[in-house]
Amino acid sequence: MNENTPADAMTAAYLARRGVSGQWRAFLRALVETLDAHLDEAGRAALMRIIGRRMAEAMKLREADTLLAFEAQVNEALAGAEWGFCRLAVDTEARRLVITHQAAPAIAAGQDAEGAWIGAVLEGLWSGWLAEQPGADPAMAATVATTAPGEVVLHYAKG
Repeated sequence: MNENTPADAMTAAYLARRGVSGQWRAFLRALVETLDAHLDEAGRAALMRIIGRRMAEAMKLREADTLLAFEAQVNEALAGAEWGFCRLAVDTEARRLVITHQAAPAIAAGQDAEGAWIGAVLEGLWSGWLAEQPGADPAMAATVATTAPGEVVLHYAKG
């Protein structure tokens, strides 16, 4: 981050770092670095997506009638887990849902100084939650579009 980083991004990055209790920091860093030592980047990401799906199964959401109702449920679940918050928007031109997930836990590990590895976990978590909603298309998945300190933007669309 530098002097050109917007204040809200700095706040989200701060909260992402702060949101991981000290008792888990060393463990998560060691876990990610161990995965990196034994898996290539694609293998680690695949495993992290599976973990995210399992989290979605453990943090079940009710069916939502509207996007706002779904966003509210997700934010309630994220707050309970201290996993940040989200904003949802529909990109009608690109025919996708845009998920802006802020303040997800961020732990630097190995070469990943920003903790961007969390993106693959979020892909699994969001894909799992959205797959359980009425009318969900199994061909759709959440994929990371961009990452920045404290913010991951995902797109939910046909891959």
